[in-house]
Amino acid sequence: MKKVWGRMFGLILGIALFFGTPALAAEAAEYTVTAADAVLYTNENTVILSDADDGAVVLSDVAADLPIQVTGITSNGYFQINLDGQTFYIHGIGLSAASTDSRIYDTIMAQKAVFPEGMPWTNDNYYGWKGGTYTGGFGCAGFAFAVSDAAFGNTRAQIHKDYGNIRVGDILRVDNDTHSVIVLEVKENTVIVAEGNYNGAIHWGREIPRPQLVDSHSYIMTRY
Repeated sequence: MKKVWGRMFGLILGIALFFGTPALAAEAAEYTVTAADAVLYTNENTVILSDADDGAVVLSDVAADLPIQVTGITSNGYFQINLDGQTFYIHGIGLSAASTDSRIYDTIMAQKAVFPEGMPWTNDNYYGWKGGTYTGGFGCAGFAFAVSDAAFGNTRAQIHKDYGNIRVGDILRVDNDTHSVIVLEVKENTVIVAEGNYNGAIHWGREIPRPQLVDSHSYIMTRY
């Protein structure tokens, strides 16, 4: 994440230095700043600005879920932020209290109240899915689909095989397309999952090495 944001920040500074800051070319916005100290996350509405003014755009294409150090809140509704010692601004709707992955994780983990550890769950259990790739599934697939719907609602799923791009809430088909798991946490060399029909029951927290995920028949279903 730090490397990705570092590259993005370099691009932001490059654009700002090459074109100048739009706020300098127009009358500066009038506002006061209240000091703050928080880390928030970029989202689909994030636009980096040189001033607390929607016309002072430095970078409009910003990836979601990047951590941002907030240093202040302006009286006209913007966050003042610090990027490697430089001050920029983001409109209030452009930062969130938690990353998308964090929100999805919290929603999935809340499903432990519905599907507790050790609850019997076999191929006799069926769930109809809203993700669209399949109408529904039995056993392990049905459990993964049910938990996925709790987190993503009616969002349509897409299938891919980019194992370098696994995210919390993705459904993985593993073991040569014979078993489904839903991702709880992504680590450097492993993923932690929840699954149904694991020895005939619900199980939370199994850690699977990344190499075991990849084979010619398996794949990833994502709703991001």
